[in-house]
Amino acid sequence: MKKMIVFLLALTLLLTACGPADAPETKADQTQASQTQPPQTQAPTTEPSATTEPAAPAVSTTGPATDTQGPDPELIAKAESCIGKTVEDLYALIGEPISSDYAPSCLGPGEDGNLYYDGFTVYTYREDGVETVRVVE
Repeated sequence: MKKMIVFLLALTLLLTACGPADAPETKADQTQASQTQPPQTQAPTTEPSATTEPAAPAVSTTGPATDTQGPDPELIAKAESCIGKTVEDLYALIGEPISSDYAPSCLGPGEDGNLYYDGFTVYTYREDGVETVRVVE
């Protein structure tokens, strides 16, 4: 009986940790996470630099911002050119994201990151202080 309970608990934890990555955290979840994690685990969310797109309007706390005109293909191409490079290279090229969230990775000991830009999302993997761009959608 104890083995069955341990198995069910482990299965529940696995399914919880490896849930869908496209469901962003709410503001309450981010606040709770910031209280339990050291500040360096949160990516800075400053305004984009002067060489990138102008700052976006206020963002909903329930998910990524979307643009009614669609994403800028040129900006997406620049982001895609950073696949395999560090997130610092991405920030230098297209600026900081509007918002971001992180969760434990199912693929390794690091964290999976979701960086939300205006009309598209950049997915990253962070381990040992190095965050690498993996996918742009």
